[in-house]
Amino acid sequence: MRPPSTLLLRALLRPQQPLCQIRSKSNWMPREKYAKITLLDKLHRRQKEALRKEHQSSQLRAQKMTVQSLPDPPPSPVKLEAANQPGPSPTISLLPFKINRTSSSNLPIYESSKAGGSKHITSIRKITGDLNELAGRIRTALGLQQFVVDVKGRRKETVAINWTTKQVVVRGWRGPEIKKWAELNGF
Repeated sequence: MRPPSTLLLRALLRPQQPLCQIRSKSNWMPREKYAKITLLDKLHRRQKEALRKEHQSSQLRAQKMTVQSLPDPPPSPVKLEAANQPGPSPTISLLPFKINRTSSSNLPIYESSKAGGSKHITSIRKITGDLNELAGRIRTALGLQQFVVDVKGRRKETVAINWTTKQVVVRGWRGPEIKKWAELNGF
């Protein structure tokens, strides 16, 4: 005769414990409704909500922007007299800079995030002419200060110029506002 198995002996000696391990549903299969929400999840949700609000506020400010609301209205372009050419006469802009459109006729204004999503920047590319003048006009049109002081007390420019790539970089999500400003100035 064979000796009894250890499971059978255990069941006979300790009847209050089950033969196999029973897992509760929350520990067995963590799904979205059963999963615990951690502090990191709450932080990420707050950050996403703040990002959504920043985008919405930028779009609202862009909708309210008009030619009369700009601090320095764009100069009127000068029309060249072309008596022997039919059709519309060419115009010359009096601004010392030009923002060239992309091949798909869009403005080259891009929003991106750096440093794990905590640093938001808007960059303007394809610029020819005076970059300092463009940075100053954008700063006044958006109502930005020249410098922002961070948590450590360092002064950082709100509108910076990357001389290597000939780009103007603006802190924050300012894409809709800059696009509206560029369209109002005739770009």
